[in-house]
Amino acid sequence: MIVANVNDDVRKIAYDWLAPRAYIMRDMEHTDRHIMFAEEKTPDVPLGVMLFSDYDGHNIFVHLAIDNPRVCQRRFIKLMFDYAFKQCKCHRMTALCKDGYERNERLLSGVGFVKEGIVRDALYDEKKNVWMNGALYGMLKGECRWV
Repeated sequence: MIVANVNDDVRKIAYDWLAPRAYIMRDMEHTDRHIMFAEEKTPDVPLGVMLFSDYDGHNIFVHLAIDNPRVCQRRFIKLMFDYAFKQCKCHRMTALCKDGYERNERLLSGVGFVKEGIVRDALYDEKKNVWMNGALYGMLKGECRWV
């Protein structure tokens, strides 16, 4: 069974696992919040992570990486929107993924995000030593069918 974990004891594990997969180019900040998904038997081995950052009272950024498609369950997707729109009382969520990466773009569109444009050279792949364009996605609270 997959479980969601928001405890501080896995915070660094979650961030270290997510950062290279989501092309996060900064250190973890104390205001970052996470939801880490793992098998119940191995709670400190991530299958997927959602990181919420840069909350400004109106907008929050969500960074997401999934290694196991079983994490794409309705109850986990609902957690993301519940946190942003109900708990943080955001008006908007923003996500940035590698432009042209169909799997991510299909996932974001499928849950209701709208592609708003391309951000040139916004993501850096350390392994390949190359800058990549990012696809910018957004969702307004009124557009969210999950809350």
